[in-house]
Amino acid sequence: MANPVIRIKRGTGSPVSLQLAELGFDKLNKKLFIGTEEGVFDLSGESYAKKTFVDSAVAAEAALRESGDSNLSTSLNSEISRAQGAESDLAADISAEETARIAAVSAEQSAREAADLVLDGKITTEKGRIDAILSASTADADTFKEVVDLINSVDLTNDNALAAAVLSINDDIADETSARQSADTALGLRIDGVETSATALTGRVSAAEQDIVDNAADIAAEETARIAAVSAEATSRANADTTLQNNIDAEASNRSTADTSLSNRITTLENASADSRLDAVEADVADHETRISALESTIDGGTY
Repeated sequence: MANPVIRIKRGTGSPVSLQLAELGFDKLNKKLFIGTEEGVFDLSGESYAKKTFVDSAVAAEAALRESGDSNLSTSLNSEISRAQGAESDLAADISAEETARIAAVSAEQSAREAADLVLDGKITTEKGRIDAILSASTADADTFKEVVDLINSVDLTNDNALAAAVLSINDDIADETSARQSADTALGLRIDGVETSATALTGRVSAAEQDIVDNAADIAAEETARIAAVSAEATSRANADTTLQNNIDAEASNRSTADTSLSNRITTLENASADSRLDAVEADVADHETRISALESTIDGGTY
């Protein structure tokens, strides 16, 4: 009697669905599939394609992370270069403004000192002229009013010239004071603008640093998630392998039990008389034919 042939479910192309632990064979592409809790799983390839799947997933994830790291590094270097350039420009502007202000203050100081010298010279000249008038006069000038009246009566022209000079100097001082105040106001506005630019730059640098921290956290979280996903997939594949191996072991055990039972029956038949053995064999043949027919219809997985 020939051994029974177990025919699994078969078809052309990948099966759409299989029951848990049910096998399916793709006649066109010569591939073997099994039904799992997650769906149809391809058993073809080295170690049921588990190692290839995991290696491909890890390689794809590594390439994705390397690309992300490269993009982040490029963006970071660009932002650092931009910030350093802005800081360098700001430092140059501050230095130039400081140099200009120092020069302006120095020039103003020199101008004031020169004006003071001129004023001192004029005062000294007028004092000398007044002293000369007083020395040459024979009037009795004991009081200040008398001195003033004397001067007015003796040198009214010089007195008017002195007053005009004093007024001119006062006008020059007023004009210079106004000019200095305007310059100081303009300088203050420029300094305020520089400080505002520096504050804005500091804000942008802080924002860029925070973006870098956030990107690093996102990368770490994504890496953890990918590792967990790969680990879960590997565990699922290992569980599927274990289930398949258990099914194969159970089938092997059933076949071994059936072989032992058949061997015992053959031994019993061999020990019986020829006629009884023949009758028993004929009965067994009929029984086996019936069982084989039923077995073939039961074991045949059909098509998909």
